[in-house]
Amino acid sequence: MDEMTYLVPTYNPTRVLSPEFRRTSNYELGIVDLTKEKIETLERLKRDPEANKVKINQAEEDLKTLGYLYENYNVGMNVFRTAKGGRDKLRTE
Repeated sequence: MDEMTYLVPTYNPTRVLSPEFRRTSNYELGIVDLTKEKIETLERLKRDPEANKVKINQAEEDLKTLGYLYENYNVGMNVFRTAKGGRDKLRTE
């Protein structure tokens, strides 16, 4: 092992999300719940021979949008978590 390995502090979280959120945010849980509902709606529409094609297309687009929202949230949070304190070394006081 090199010297840099020893500089990494051990991970010891002091604040953990509540168990009911399954270690994730309520935003993420909301998106997951909405996605499940939309999948059920889409499956129901596809089984119905008299279903409106516009509604089926809208449900498919809604699923894509929910996927994008979930992905964008995670990308943004990863950038935030990684960047925290990253600019401190640029400041001279």
